Amino acid sequence: MKMIRFAALALPALLLAGCAANPLTMLGPTENTATVETAAAPAAQTLNVYATDALLPALQAYADAQQVALNRTDDPAAADLAALDHTPGDLVDGLDVAGDTLLAAAAARAGITGSADALPLGRSLYGYWVNGTVVTSLLGENGLTALQNASWDEWSDFVETLQAWLAEPEAATVTLSGSDYTLPETKPDTLHATGVFSEPMDRVAGYTAAMLAAGSEVNEDTLTGPLNGVYSAVTLEWENLADSDETALFRRATLTDLLSAYGAEACQSLVLIPFKCNLEESDLSTEEYNLTGLLNYPVLADAGYLTLRAGADETAQKAAKSAALWLYSSGEGEAALTETLGLITPWNTASDKTTLGAMQIEQAGTGILPGITVTQAQADALAANEETLREPKGTTAERTAFTEAALEVLAPAAAESKTQE
Repeated sequence: MKMIRFAALALPALLLAGCAANPLTMLGPTENTATVETAAAPAAQTLNVYATDALLPALQAYADAQQVALNRTDDPAAADLAALDHTPGDLVDGLDVAGDTLLAAAAARAGITGSADALPLGRSLYGYWVNGTVVTSLLGENGLTALQNASWDEWSDFVETLQAWLAEPEAATVTLSGSDYTLPETKPDTLHATGVFSEPMDRVAGYTAAMLAAGSEVNEDTLTGPLNGVYSAVTLEWENLADSDETALFRRATLTDLLSAYGAEACQSLVLIPFKCNLEESDLSTEEYNLTGLLNYPVLADAGYLTLRAGADETAQKAAKSAALWLYSSGEGEAALTETLGLITPWNTASDKTTLGAMQIEQAGTGILPGITVTQAQADALAANEETLREPKGTTAERTAFTEAALEVLAPAAAESKTQE
């Protein structure tokens, strides 16, 4: 287990041109010395939970270890403990974790200084995941690094060229990071892809670069340009979509999403390509980030939150608190977060026991973009807005409608002001 300590969440220095400062420091193996008060009463035999597929394995690990039966519900508002991909917002009447006697130490461990209705579970690398062997077979030994550092024009041209190559393989040259690479004349026997992309497992973190480009004042003027860049990236995906998830080369997701869906063993050959948006210099309203950093660094995304229902009876609340405290304070709980879910915890520990775990630690020490935090309702709205582009028309009206809808989600005050004009 490796300990990672974050010097700053915003990581501005890393992305300034010519700056070599490393915002993250990895320490050697360390014992977890934080103390968190545990529930006085033993866990109940049944725990009513809501959990997304990606986060359920952590709750199941608790249930297995403590011999608790999980009663899974489809309604977050009816669960005593909800494990959500994003903050609950109005979805659940959450207990104030910082103001609760048993949970206050856990909240403090997560860096929560005021009232909060959820405990963060941790963060996870986000971008396009692809089999590293496949990338090498297509581009050669240096192709992966070149692809990771490609400009938007190079990336989009590569995607379109690869989509055509998958349909009719023939030697084709693409330029990545300023150097030419040639796709092979024939498709490898083991490659059965029909398209470049599968549908994303997570869309929210894809707005990170746009929000960072907008700077400290997020409004219509600062965010519209970057959102146009997201529109280009999303339509590129829709236009080069595979027939199914099983026949795609790239999938946009967090590492946590992938581990849950495919299992740890199946994921160890994957490599990460940053999610790239069509950003221009004029889109930047900040001096903290440059285009190279926003294009070439992956996102360290929020991966989930635990919410305890404020209206639950005393017995149900004790059961929910026991599960939360087990995850936050026990060695088994930390293993469920760092190994099973593949997270970097809120107290900055991570597992290096697998190839991907070690890669995540290395990447966090090299450079990442700090993921944005949104409510579950905002996340659903962003996903619905991208769904409208399933058959993109590429018209100005379509682009405008997309950016205005995203602006309403991410900067509602600015969108409301525009509506009143």
